[in-house]
Amino acid sequence: MKHLKFCACYLSALVGLCSVSGAVTADAANTLSVQVDLSAERHAISPYIYGINDYAATGDVTVGSIRQGGNRYTAYNWETNASNAGSDWYHSSDTYLSSSTDPADCARQLSAMAAERGNLYTVATLQMCGYVAADINGKVTEEEAAPSTRWNAVVAKKNAVFADTPDLTDGTVYMDEYVNYLVRHLGDATTATGIKGYLLDNEPALWSSTHARIHATPVTCQELVDKSVELASAVKAVDPAAEIYGPALYGHQAYVNLQSATDWGTVGNGYDWFISYYLDQMRKASETQGVRLLDVLDIHNYSEAQGDCRIVNCDDASHTACQETRMQAVRTFWDSSYAENSWVGQWGKSYLPYLPKIQDSIDRYYPGTKISLSEYSFGGGNTISGAVAQADALGVFGVQEVYLATLWPYEDCPFQKAAINLYTNYDGAGSAFGDTSIPCTVSNIEAGYAYAATDVGSNDATVQVVVSNKSMTDSRTTEITLTGTNISYENVKVYGITEAASEVVAMDSCVISLENNVLTLNLPAASVVQVELNGDAAPLYGDLDEDGVVTVGDAVMANRYIAESLDTPLTDAAMRNADCNLDGIITSADVSALMRYIANLGTLPIETV
Repeated sequence: MKHLKFCACYLSALVGLCSVSGAVTADAANTLSVQVDLSAERHAISPYIYGINDYAATGDVTVGSIRQGGNRYTAYNWETNASNAGSDWYHSSDTYLSSSTDPADCARQLSAMAAERGNLYTVATLQMCGYVAADINGKVTEEEAAPSTRWNAVVAKKNAVFADTPDLTDGTVYMDEYVNYLVRHLGDATTATGIKGYLLDNEPALWSSTHARIHATPVTCQELVDKSVELASAVKAVDPAAEIYGPALYGHQAYVNLQSATDWGTVGNGYDWFISYYLDQMRKASETQGVRLLDVLDIHNYSEAQGDCRIVNCDDASHTACQETRMQAVRTFWDSSYAENSWVGQWGKSYLPYLPKIQDSIDRYYPGTKISLSEYSFGGGNTISGAVAQADALGVFGVQEVYLATLWPYEDCPFQKAAINLYTNYDGAGSAFGDTSIPCTVSNIEAGYAYAATDVGSNDATVQVVVSNKSMTDSRTTEITLTGTNISYENVKVYGITEAASEVVAMDSCVISLENNVLTLNLPAASVVQVELNGDAAPLYGDLDEDGVVTVGDAVMANRYIAESLDTPLTDAAMRNADCNLDGIITSADVSALMRYIANLGTLPIETV
């Protein structure tokens, strides 16, 4: 027989937390009400939505994924690391991406960068347009367009033995040989350092514009599908666990009809937009080959919303209309009631909001496909509105179950990076937004947004809420009410971002009161905060393994505890849960009560004291 011991942390406030109470009178007209329902159905949040593109992945941001891509990678030669800028810079072939002569140096750098940060999820871009840079001799003229000596041909499958060292004299680069080289040197997708996902090139609807020297005519729908199937099949044959991302569409018109592709009027018959067609064709090819050839439907999105100008191009804090528009524009992803001030909002309403529309296409044409945004931005990287919008986007990605999102910022972006840190490292000591989304609602989405989460298996002892004030001029009273729980939340920490600095700082002074699970805050104008609420979870009697359910496995653990044969000690919470008859000790009587409960012959706890 063992006597039950309780840790003092169950009996007192958690050290270092700001415990507050008291009543407050708030102006209802300027109060944002947030309702967090802890009894509602939940879902997991992918850690890969907190990502960034590699060129901007400096040490001042904590991320969950890194993507390597962009226009340069369409004509990247993995054998030599030469690449071509396309129309971005005089169609120059040079060493911009890497001056190393070691094959696949860019992917190796990506793997090393991810390893330094804890083996992050990595996505690399493969070449599919048709040709890659054959030299580093600078500008490529129209007369030197492919096929010419300035270019090497791209072939998906070598259909021969892979070389240990690529042949630099054959005028050809093989994509399956590239993946094989990465698997040999970095490991496959199941390893810590292996590349986890591969993008099927970059923004194909713009090839004839960005890379006219290698693809002068607009890509057709059939061409893109055929190339996607061939390349995806080649990758899966070498690294079956690698995830395939495609088709990396640049924006709205690519989603709708692949930038008015010449064969859309024929092959698109019966489809509502190109995304549906692409999904259906990839599904059919996958069924024919017996292997999934598209794991993740990937798009790019740069907001078309207009304030004083297009918001993604505006970093001017004096442009009030741009700042206000930016803080609303994320609603294009999810809110059917939102009318974006843009040509998309005017002419593309039937395709909005984007994420539910894409999910509907997936459900109809290729169930199980995940969603990613390997490039996106709402701009404002040097303004507080950029932080508010970025934090909103991350919250939406969690709620809408996006799999991966990697920010492509314009120039410097300290406020956008701070918004990522607000989710991934808000206290500077590794504390992060929960991995499980909790449903919540706000009284006025134009005034502010809110997203709630906890960690799976945490018994809700800690709940986080990200909440904003979108007003550029006025502070706002915000009431967060937690319902559907028997936990009493008595301690709170607040971290946030304001226009004062592009970093996350402690903001406990925002707290007005916390009473009866209602937290009242005073949020500064144009701000976003991470609220950490802590309380003691009520015991779940019988749940010794703390998985949130009571099963025979818990009874086995109780018997092993009594027999002193457990491999690891029970936690304090598990000890409380094990005392099924509330007599302060754990005995066979507790096991008996537990077994009766499992057999539906009784309830827990059995109050005998």
